[in-house]
Amino acid sequence: MRVLGRHVSPRQIALLAAGLVFFGATTYDVHRSIKNNDQPPTREQVAALQDFIDSRKR
Repeated sequence: MRVLGRHVSPRQIALLAAGLVFFGATTYDVHRSIKNNDQPPTREQVAALQDFIDSRKR
């Protein structure tokens, strides 16, 4: 198959498509993580984290 005058195999097209899907999913995940971290942790979350840290120190 020729794309823009160059020979391109189906495997190369599949690899490009997979790369674009991976890039899109990673970008979406990072954006979602940033959006979810806009709110500071609650007192209960901080207490639970401190309890977990203390239990790991023992």
